[in-house]
Amino acid sequence: ANRAVAILCNHQRAPPKTFEKSMMNLQSKIDAKKDQLADARRDLKSAKADAKVMKDAKTKKVVESKKKAVQRLEEQLMKLEVQATDREENKQIALGTSKLNYLDPRITVAWCKKWGVPIEKIYNKTQREKFAWAIDMTDEDYEF
Repeated sequence: ANRAVAILCNHQRAPPKTFEKSMMNLQSKIDAKKDQLADARRDLKSAKADAKVMKDAKTKKVVESKKKAVQRLEEQLMKLEVQATDREENKQIALGTSKLNYLDPRITVAWCKKWGVPIEKIYNKTQREKFAWAIDMTDEDYEF
């Protein structure tokens, strides 16, 4: 929603000078994760083959642990890919402008309290001092 408002209001910024380097680093992490996932899938396949032959509890446990490892790696890969997409889309968009000027801080604070998100993740120290009134008066059930 914040990105949509920033695009609508044409809040632009210059792309960071280190953007290309950080995207290359992120892409190398994605490639490494894909390699790990391929290795984990091969390990799972061989563990399943062993389990068909052996048919004991130990090999079944190994297969389950390999399945969990594959699932965890798939989730990590998806998270990295989403992060890359977000960075690319936010390259020239200034999200902070709409957050500070158009969003009521009481709504943001109530959302943070409701979902257990630390306010420090949303507002920096200066912004927390500026919006201290909203932080003090708002609880998780606040309605605008």
